[in-house]
Amino acid sequence: MFKAILFDLDGTLLPLDLEVFVHKYIEALAPFFAHKVEPNKFVKELIIATEVMINNTGAVTNEEAFMQKFLPAVDQEKEEMYPLFEKFYLEHFPKLKKYAGYSLYSEKIVGQAMEKGYRVILATNPIFPEIAIRQRMEWAGIGSLPWDLVTTYENSMFCKPNPEYFRQICSKINLLPQECLMVGNDVQEDLVAGTLGMKTFLITDCLIDRGKPEYKPDYQGSLEEFYQFVCRLPKV
Repeated sequence: MFKAILFDLDGTLLPLDLEVFVHKYIEALAPFFAHKVEPNKFVKELIIATEVMINNTGAVTNEEAFMQKFLPAVDQEKEEMYPLFEKFYLEHFPKLKKYAGYSLYSEKIVGQAMEKGYRVILATNPIFPEIAIRQRMEWAGIGSLPWDLVTTYENSMFCKPNPEYFRQICSKINLLPQECLMVGNDVQEDLVAGTLGMKTFLITDCLIDRGKPEYKPDYQGSLEEFYQFVCRLPKV
């Protein structure tokens, strides 16, 4: 049986339509930087740099992969842009909460797993800075819990759907993939963990399935059904 449970955030513990949320996020972000970078250029380079980050091969952190591509492309310096990004995430990002849902089961699930002795990892795709991930954790009601690891773009060197992302987590928590369960709503990005020998549970409430590649979960059901699943798990 497994010793750790890895949880996706967006669409899993935090119910939301990812496409709508990302659209609203970019809609808020680009105008905020308009005095530095023309908004259309900002969005174009943001998307390109995010793609570079998603394809990161582990030589640098995701943050470095993104910024090494993005900052020169918009002709800006780190010293100028970092304080602005921080200001955006502190003052404007919280307004996006209205585009996310909430489930009473999220805190219950993670709390139950912790009580039973499982190590808990927030395995959200690390394409955001920690400040933005911590805020979304608060929206989901799980921000104050003592997580063993939260993946962010500062501390990660791979992204989903690269299996190396999951391998790096296992290395950090010193467990084998076979000792972990990955819980997520995205067939391609979350269930790829199964290729390493990790067990997978597909959450169906906000299901994302692009069709290819096809991965079969070991278990699947709603967040409520996953809560019942965790309640039935033995203590570690």
